[in-house]
Amino acid sequence: MKDLAGPARGRPPYPTTRGGGQMEKTQAGARALKYAGLATLLGLACLTMLVLGIQSALSQNQLFNLAVKIKRHFVPPQTLSFGYTHTQSNALDQLVSDSSKVPVPAPVLTDRSMVAFAFGQSNSANSIGERQQAATGKVFNYFEGRYYKAADPLLGATGRGGSLWTTLANKLISQEMADQVVLMSAGVGGSSVAQWRKGGNLNGMLEARLQDAQKQGLNVTHFFWHQGEIDNNNAYRDYEAGLTEIIQLTQRYFPNARFFVAQASAFCPLPSSREILDSQRAVTRLKNVYLGPNTDLIGPEDRSDGCHLSGRGAEKAAAEWVELIRHPQKAVGSATQS
Repeated sequence: MKDLAGPARGRPPYPTTRGGGQMEKTQAGARALKYAGLATLLGLACLTMLVLGIQSALSQNQLFNLAVKIKRHFVPPQTLSFGYTHTQSNALDQLVSDSSKVPVPAPVLTDRSMVAFAFGQSNSANSIGERQQAATGKVFNYFEGRYYKAADPLLGATGRGGSLWTTLANKLISQEMADQVVLMSAGVGGSSVAQWRKGGNLNGMLEARLQDAQKQGLNVTHFFWHQGEIDNNNAYRDYEAGLTEIIQLTQRYFPNARFFVAQASAFCPLPSSREILDSQRAVTRLKNVYLGPNTDLIGPEDRSDGCHLSGRGAEKAAAEWVELIRHPQKAVGSATQS
């Protein structure tokens, strides 16, 4: 006899239960797809922001400069401690004090003394893979009215590593190309040519340094410009005009100084930029402007991180600088003014 009180034993009490389970699975799948879609959109948004940030940093555009201004507003100049050494940087992150550096008397300069003003981006600053110091008492670092025995990192530039210019100065002294060398270092890592020209955020600092040297009676004999990597793929159309403007500013204060332009454009991992190199060669048509070494030819094996020169890379670059200072050259086809 059938049990009229309910369904057969072992069977589901309601025939709709299986359909309800399927519905729950469908809803769960829809939710999963929804969350996956949201995650994908979020990922794309983050990737877009990352790409825009990288593009902004490379081009040094208004977005990048705004971010830098905000950072400088909320983050004061840094004081860092390395063991027993305390250093301080300014709003541009340039090294302005170092407790390990002791002022020395101002050198008595002669007509065989070199006063070199070196600037540009990181490879002109304190970003070399090895630190060096003056091999003799004839190489000095000048900054804000005081002289110091040259020792990396040099006061006046960004970074806390080595400087190409200390290595170069040691070679100039050892080869008797100068009886003394005074180094004025003003490089800023990651800076574009637009930042150094009129209207750029580094132009005021540059002119203030030139005015200070003139006021101190420190006659700059050589300018060394090493920059161009950051402008590799975005600003070459204005590069020559910008660099010309910078050169003309230095000549307003020191018209007889020789201005050397390094050929530098390779921005890891981007290869050399023909347009930037052409612009750097083109400015040698100007009076007292000459070629510096082509550091794009220094390979990654001589760079500490693929970009910045290692100690060996700095030795190679400095050797090229020495020869070009000894025998100044202009680009083929440029004016031959001395």
